[in-house]
Amino acid sequence: MKNFLIACMRMCFFIVVSTQAMANSNQDSKRIDGVKVSSKIVGISMILDEVREISVGQGDFVVVGEVLLNWNDSSSTFRAGSTDSQEITLTGTRVGDYFMTEWAPEFFISNAESPREPIIRSITLSSDGKVELFEKFKATVAMDTTIPSYPFGELDLQINIEAVAHPVDELIFDIKQFSLGHTESKHEVIKGNWHQNGSNSEVTTTKSLRHGHNEFSNAKFHLIAEHDFVDVAQKIFIPLLSVIFLALVINKYCVIYETESGGDNGNWRIGGQLTLLLTLFALKFSLGAEIPQTHYLTLVDALFLSAGVLVVAALVWGIMVIYFFQAGQTTLAYKLEHNSNIVFSLLTAVLLAWTFSFALR
Repeated sequence: MKNFLIACMRMCFFIVVSTQAMANSNQDSKRIDGVKVSSKIVGISMILDEVREISVGQGDFVVVGEVLLNWNDSSSTFRAGSTDSQEITLTGTRVGDYFMTEWAPEFFISNAESPREPIIRSITLSSDGKVELFEKFKATVAMDTTIPSYPFGELDLQINIEAVAHPVDELIFDIKQFSLGHTESKHEVIKGNWHQNGSNSEVTTTKSLRHGHNEFSNAKFHLIAEHDFVDVAQKIFIPLLSVIFLALVINKYCVIYETESGGDNGNWRIGGQLTLLLTLFALKFSLGAEIPQTHYLTLVDALFLSAGVLVVAALVWGIMVIYFFQAGQTTLAYKLEHNSNIVFSLLTAVLLAWTFSFALR
């Protein structure tokens, strides 16, 4: 009898808990369905006509693109007086009038450094209630320059389209198309010393301070770009590796002899290393816009640092050899001079191995 009562109590408890859970589930379903019913699905298509002035030094790029938004609104008053089959296109100030009186998905580029510059805008109203907003624009967009292996590696160039006045319970973006250029056009979309290595898009939500910290729909378009190797070689690698090579050649063949003044070759050796050091400073200055401004070292930074360490070490080594010759410590001076080639060859190997390890990061 006791076991029977315990079983009955367990059964009642289970029924109560299950009923409450089903009620909560129904309430959640109604809430979610309510959001779906009230939210307008706005299709969005993006075509990039030009991507230029990609600057890893300043962390931005210029984009010229076309965006098309489409949604359904059969209650638009702008169709009054037109036939059922007539398609209406609004341009100029009438586009602004439409935004003042009708529901429209206003947007902005959330990662732009300044307001975008509309080139042309139009709204098309179809007889079936479909509305299309077309805009061609130009904008300067900020980018993330996190690329430790620069000039190798990839840059993620993003264009983030975010809703302005309608939170996610009123507007949700749905990406329909994302492409580079028109299929019938043959011109290069990415200008300069970069090329495309893929693209993708996604829809996310972003919290904002406006509308009481509501979430807003955000359509993100990603263009993956890589640096052209030929440009990298002629601007960065060939000059820097030439400096390293010349530093080793000067150290090996401008031998310092025991003379009263330290030797004419000593003058060439010191002067040559000083010239290479000044060349490094000039090269670093001229490539300022080509190098990311980061809080960490990139491959290019490591190569500049390696070349600088080698040149300064060779310069100091040569000064010391001359000093010991002039001070009469010829044995020590000859020993340093004899071992300099081995020391700097090993130092160069270590520095280059450390530098090119950044390409694997």
